[in-house]
Amino acid sequence: MQQTVVGVFDSIAEAQQAVATLTANGVARDRVQVSETTATSGTGSQLDASADEGMMSSIKHFFSGLFGDDDDHAVPYAEAVRRGGAIVKVNVEDDEELDRATQALDSAGAVDIEERANTWRAEGWQGGNPRAASAQSTLEGSNQGVVAGTTAATAATGTADTSASGTIPVIREELEVGKRTVGTGGVRVFARTVSEPVNESVDLRSEHAEVTRRPVDRPATEADLNALQDRTIEVRETAEKAVVSKTARVVEEVSVGKTVENRTENISDTVRHTEVEVERLAGGQDDARTSQGFESDFQTRYGSTGASYSDYEPAYRYGNSLRSDARYAGRQWDDVEPDARRDWETKNPGSAWEKSKEAVRHAWDKATQ
Repeated sequence: MQQTVVGVFDSIAEAQQAVATLTANGVARDRVQVSETTATSGTGSQLDASADEGMMSSIKHFFSGLFGDDDDHAVPYAEAVRRGGAIVKVNVEDDEELDRATQALDSAGAVDIEERANTWRAEGWQGGNPRAASAQSTLEGSNQGVVAGTTAATAATGTADTSASGTIPVIREELEVGKRTVGTGGVRVFARTVSEPVNESVDLRSEHAEVTRRPVDRPATEADLNALQDRTIEVRETAEKAVVSKTARVVEEVSVGKTVENRTENISDTVRHTEVEVERLAGGQDDARTSQGFESDFQTRYGSTGASYSDYEPAYRYGNSLRSDARYAGRQWDDVEPDARRDWETKNPGSAWEKSKEAVRHAWDKATQ
């Protein structure tokens, strides 16, 4: 989408210098227009009516497509030209070119038209609408414009009103770990009587009476004669029988109870918090000098690679922004680098840290000197 950057300068010489700066930053000359006047400069509020009308017509034509039929927006610009100033208008094709053009106009000395108009009104000037300088909030369509100067960086980053203020709540989640008792199982012991067959072997002895007769033929002796009387001989038979007896013995004891075991468990979870990053925006000579310092380092460090400064500008800006991050305050680069790398890769997925870290380091060193 095509956009338009407008810069107001106090003199045609400053405007021409801005044109040179723009072309040096890669903006094609045919995209740059300069509006100036040969009318006599002055600070009074009274103008010849026809001259004033002609001036307004010229400015409206110059801003054709930006302000439409709203004359109030063109009045401060016409007054700036009437007082001997000049206006530089740049048509850009994308946000990257928009940033380069805005920075070039600021570094060349573009004035804040709203602040300048307020100064004129304090001196008695009656023209214009107090909101005229907020052109970036009223310009719509494919020719959306940005006014260079103090408000330029705000417009380029999408802030609608440079006078607005707001509060960003910094929120941090905290992980609270407690404990509760839960059932994890248990044990139940049953005791029951079980019968099982047992086989044992035992040797048993038995006695049997035995009567033996044998024929004898001999003379009877006196002993035989004495034994000749009634008598009885008795022999008892015996036998062993298996006798079974049972004896109960305690062979094991089963105890049921509890043992207590303490253990430490590591809990892993994710908590969220708000990180507020503060980035300094270009808007003055100090920022211009810093940017030029980065470009000089780029030429020395990467100029022979064929890359453009815009490829490494985010890395320089990131390194410069670390100085306002409280997490890195008072720390050395070797200590900061691992954290800075994780932060960079999170915000710039696909951008190799090894490629950009020297640019980040250079900006860090400059910012912390």
